Amino acid sequence: MGEAFAIARRLRELPDDALRRLTPDRRASSARIADFFDFAEALLDDASVARRMALLDRDTLAVLAAALDGTERHSLATTLGREQSEVDAALERLERDILVLDDGAGPIRPVSAVAAVFEEWTASGRPGRAELRLPAAAPTSHATRPSPDTDALASERAAGAVGIVGESLHELDREPARLLGRGAPSMPDLKRLAAAAASTPDQIELALSVASAAGLTDAIGSAIRLSEVGEAWLASATAERWLRLATAWRDAIPATIRDRILTAYRRGSVDLVEELSWWYPLAEDAVVAPTRAVDAVAELLGITVDGATSGFGRLLVDDHAADAASTLASMLPAEVSQVVLQDDLTVIALGPPTAELDVRLRALAEPEGRAQASRYRITTASVTRALADGDTAEDLLAYLESISLTGVPQPLRYLVSEAASRFGLVRVGTIRASADASADPGRSSYIRSEDAGLIAAISVDQSLVALGLRPSDEHRLTSRIEAATVYWALHDARYPVVAEDDGGAPLRIRRQPVMRTNLSAPAASTEPDLVSRLRADDSGDTSSAWLAKQLEIAVRDHTPVTVQLQHGERRSTFTIEPVSLAGGRLRGLDRSADVERTLPLAMITEVRIAG
Repeated sequence: MGEAFAIARRLRELPDDALRRLTPDRRASSARIADFFDFAEALLDDASVARRMALLDRDTLAVLAAALDGTERHSLATTLGREQSEVDAALERLERDILVLDDGAGPIRPVSAVAAVFEEWTASGRPGRAELRLPAAAPTSHATRPSPDTDALASERAAGAVGIVGESLHELDREPARLLGRGAPSMPDLKRLAAAAASTPDQIELALSVASAAGLTDAIGSAIRLSEVGEAWLASATAERWLRLATAWRDAIPATIRDRILTAYRRGSVDLVEELSWWYPLAEDAVVAPTRAVDAVAELLGITVDGATSGFGRLLVDDHAADAASTLASMLPAEVSQVVLQDDLTVIALGPPTAELDVRLRALAEPEGRAQASRYRITTASVTRALADGDTAEDLLAYLESISLTGVPQPLRYLVSEAASRFGLVRVGTIRASADASADPGRSSYIRSEDAGLIAAISVDQSLVALGLRPSDEHRLTSRIEAATVYWALHDARYPVVAEDDGGAPLRIRRQPVMRTNLSAPAASTEPDLVSRLRADDSGDTSSAWLAKQLEIAVRDHTPVTVQLQHGERRSTFTIEPVSLAGGRLRGLDRSADVERTLPLAMITEVRIAG
């Protein structure tokens, strides 16, 4: 009971964020926890203690092993041959993780399950208490120096990673990706994004992980979409884009292993997994898996190249992020703001385009590739899209003239003019709850056109059968399908279609994924979390419920306690070995007086462990 008693008191004193950190770390089941005593006992469970101990580094494990000898704080440094500051840091973590008790008046006391866990590890052939206490040198044979080409390769990787993330975000803007139960995009979507970014599904998954950490995407329902932050990111310079990704990568490194990983990168560790496995000898996959993920993204972003830390990568891990971005910017090729327009309707940027140029070109052309030169193609559909966004044919031609090094070819002028003349021939909208809806019961959307022949062609188009089109008159069709789906079906069938709002103004519609029920993501619970519930039910040290709980555990564990009673204005203190608690009375043996006492619970104002 002594441990549970002391830890319950300590838990009540911890801030809420520290309590919430303990819950997932210890996998405590909140359903079984009604108060701080229950929480303390859940944290003292052998399996729970073992899980947390497995995530301790070698130095902290050595301090914990030595503390089992009943050593006082000031003696641990001498016993282990360590600096006192190192021992104090380890003890601070052990106290934070509820693995030791320190009342400041005696030796450090590991919780009782610690000894059993060490014995179990020794019996299973893993490093045990005796081995972990021995001085051991960290691996030193795995450092490498960057070659003269390291920074050049790193800058290429950094620019490439920014390009991969950028193309993925543009594709997500065009069509969001479906989210699987494990929190990753589906394989068909990964392949689609990989094709758009000229990359591989594995690289796309890495790129999306760091993009998510940087806030560039949103997971809404069962889809991953471009976020508002992502839209702003796409309009920023390459070095700025890289900086946001790189700082998000650094900040997302698990706190448990962050310092070790950043120290290894400063030195240039070739085999980061091997090094971290040495530092965390009992963590196994709990450290190996996140370390591999961190290292893979570091290689993707050019922070490291084949294990060697790049110059700007070193600045980043040394907390000089702005200097890292400036260094990278000086190594990147100059961006261009003008292009070559060709008779085959392609647009060639003879170098990396500025963010402003790239965003504007994507609004009126289809990207076809990014390498030393970026290539776009202007099509009827892309011009129609730009017109739907509010541009006119004159606006588009004037803009193309302003960015072209070679003028605007005649075929391109003709394409823009032809697309403008056909713009809006077919319009799609939503049937609202109005007189319009009463005329079309059970219908959700409409297709209309002044060209009756075009409406007739759409009505018999076999590729559109799934829309269930029904004529209202010779200029109008209706469908039970929502307007967005109808729009994209017509778009894919190459009709000159435009979506419109209730007032007839052009409306841009983004393609949506096929949605499915997300069985792994239930609706957010309206129940308060564990910490909020414990705080709400806690009435303070002198509450009858708190005192009764302490006495119940003392009776159960046969733990001597000292109780204080209030008789009017008079106080009494007794040290007893509790026997039972029933009917509002505590019965126990008072060894000092050699009598059995029965004390009214209503008069007890304080309970503490005897001794």
